[in-house]
Amino acid sequence: MVAAPDPVLASPGRSPAASPRLGLRLVFSLLITAVIVVLVSRRVDAIPDDLRVPLWVVPTYLGTLLLYFVARAGRWWFLVRPLGAVPPATVLAIACAGFLWILLLPWRLGEFVRPLLLARGSTIPFSQALGTVALERVVDGLLVCGMFFAATAALPAAPALATLYTACLGVAALFGAALLVLLALAIWPRAAGELVRRSLGRLAPGLAERLAGLARGVAEGLAALPSARPLLLFILLTLAYWAANALGMWLLAVGCGVPLGLAETFAVLAVLNLTLLVPGPPAHLGTFQLGVLGGLALFLPPGLIADRGAVFAFYLYVCQLALIVALGLPASLRLRWGWRETLAHLRGAPLHGPAA
Repeated sequence: MVAAPDPVLASPGRSPAASPRLGLRLVFSLLITAVIVVLVSRRVDAIPDDLRVPLWVVPTYLGTLLLYFVARAGRWWFLVRPLGAVPPATVLAIACAGFLWILLLPWRLGEFVRPLLLARGSTIPFSQALGTVALERVVDGLLVCGMFFAATAALPAAPALATLYTACLGVAALFGAALLVLLALAIWPRAAGELVRRSLGRLAPGLAERLAGLARGVAEGLAALPSARPLLLFILLTLAYWAANALGMWLLAVGCGVPLGLAETFAVLAVLNLTLLVPGPPAHLGTFQLGVLGGLALFLPPGLIADRGAVFAFYLYVCQLALIVALGLPASLRLRWGWRETLAHLRGAPLHGPAA
């Protein structure tokens, strides 16, 4: 038996319109990359001349990164489990492949790969799987904002921190509103599709029908959320992976000769991830470095940032890039997912479930 194609992805009329939009996004992302790389290169060397660090630094940081990615991938299983029977090893492989495609594709288009893979490899519809990813992103956004608020509360007041604090309040408000929307979808799943159909149906009936199907699926996925205990484990694993991330960054900073305390490291981590919320180029090239240097600029003088701060940013980026590829490439090969499948589904090709 073959699962029915997801109505949002299987609509035959989407490919011609979707392809130019995808191409425009790719071109625009390359332009953004060029601008950001030029801006960053004026402040620091992308590849510093002196990359020497103690021998323990890179292996230790890679070890904390491995814990970070395993916890980040593992927590998703607690949201997927109530939607259908999927082995934990399969969820872990899909999550690792998803990390790779988030890295490879611009404008965070890679976020769609996990739901696509889960829909292809199980009876869970794409739209329901997308709801779990949306919940993850909202929880992470709120946690990053909370991390910034907690870190800045433990640090001396500074004008730059005050400005970022105000901006972070706005971001937290947006994520809080998004959480309320997700909760409303979970409580009233049937109303979501009807609301979209009635509000947009008169202007664009075809688009309204597709969006209504997506909204209903997301709502049904959220409505099937697990009970309090699995949700608590999801939150605990989320806290664990952010803690592992901050610990690794602090150890790397110490090894690179960057004088950051734990509170300052949490602030830099928050600034980096707030920067990465903005859809940008493949591999976060430029935006990643901009976020790291912006966070360091809150606490360190320009000369130190240009010297040891550049070394810290280099290893931070290269190690994360290397581990994402090391975990994601074998997972993608095992799942038989490559560029052809990714681009085809992003253009709206039909998605079929597994044979039963």
